[in-house]
Amino acid sequence: MDVRKISCVRNIAIVVLVSVSQSGCFDDTPDTGPVQTVDWYKAHDNERKVTLEKCGNNPGELQETPNCINALQAERALSSGEPFELDLSSLKSEEDS
Repeated sequence: MDVRKISCVRNIAIVVLVSVSQSGCFDDTPDTGPVQTVDWYKAHDNERKVTLEKCGNNPGELQETPNCINALQAERALSSGEPFELDLSSLKSEEDS
């Protein structure tokens, strides 16, 4: 084998090795802690509110994180299922007249 071919292969191997080893050094994803489930956020009101506030203050970076999605799903599920009093008395008085 030619000495130049060995040198070229060695240089390529070094470049690939350095590239692979450096790929994990520049991870800029936010550290959001352990991922909680929707049911967990339903049971923990304060943590859900804090998480939603953090997500709302930085939606560009945190909106797609699992905790933001799960906290939002829990909030939607809890708010859509709340009972409320429906006042139909105003409709009856209009129909009678």
